[in-house]
Amino acid sequence: MGGLLLFVFVALCLLGAWRVVVATRAVRGDGQMTASLTHGIPFFIAAGLIFVFWMSFTTVDSGYRGVVLRFGAVTGRTLEPGPHLIMPFLETVRPVSVQVQVEKLDSQASSHDLQVVHTQVTLAYYQDPCCVMDIWAKLNDDAVDRVVKPAILEAIKAQTAQYDAEQLIAQRATVRNGIEQYVRDRLAAHHIDVDAVSITDFNFSEEYNRAIEAKVTAQQNALKAENDLTRIKIEAEQKVAQAQAEAKALEVQKQQLTPELLQLRTIEMMQQHWDGHLPEVYMGSGQGGALPMIDVLKAAGRSK
Repeated sequence: MGGLLLFVFVALCLLGAWRVVVATRAVRGDGQMTASLTHGIPFFIAAGLIFVFWMSFTTVDSGYRGVVLRFGAVTGRTLEPGPHLIMPFLETVRPVSVQVQVEKLDSQASSHDLQVVHTQVTLAYYQDPCCVMDIWAKLNDDAVDRVVKPAILEAIKAQTAQYDAEQLIAQRATVRNGIEQYVRDRLAAHHIDVDAVSITDFNFSEEYNRAIEAKVTAQQNALKAENDLTRIKIEAEQKVAQAQAEAKALEVQKQQLTPELLQLRTIEMMQQHWDGHLPEVYMGSGQGGALPMIDVLKAAGRSK
């Protein structure tokens, strides 16, 4: 809209000048010269009115609120997004963002056990649309450097000092909630609302990182040794149980063993391993040594 008004203003000025030039060429003499200037006056007046209207016209973009100032002082009037008219040359409009803005900060602080912690925090916040006039009057559209950054830095230092280095990692959500609540309380007094707080990074010194790695390795080795010990105990218990079962089985068999059963088992074993031939030599226990065995049935067959 402002560009269109500027175009109309320039066009009217050029048209009025062109009419004056044309009228001047058509007449001669001083008196006629004055009369020719009157041909451009309507265009100049129209251009002047357009200029005044152009200076009175202003727009506020979406996501902003307009604070109306008169000679630099707050008038108490704020403008919603859209076109508006103000007093030309007397009033100005300063836009104040009410959109969600993101601020990312890195901070170095000490934990409860005096470990150096590098923390990166991301804050999403927005300025209360109902209080943009107070925000401008107190902060002059410089809320980030005046209140937002100091609040984040102070919150990080205050929260990390309450936890040991290991707790900062294990209780990350609790630490984040503490930082968010601290920042929310600090910024509420300046009509700034917190949308979300995120801890995007935790860094410790190289010495501490090596110590943590060594501790984790030791814990893993201890867990492996404990698992191995448990496995060995279970295997030993299984062997004991197996031995007890075998001993019990032998005891049962021993109770059931009789001379007749033993003789029967011996005969069965001999039948399984005897090839049908008697031994040819018998090893005696006396001084006679080996004695030949005579197969009676075979000898009887030869005698016949």
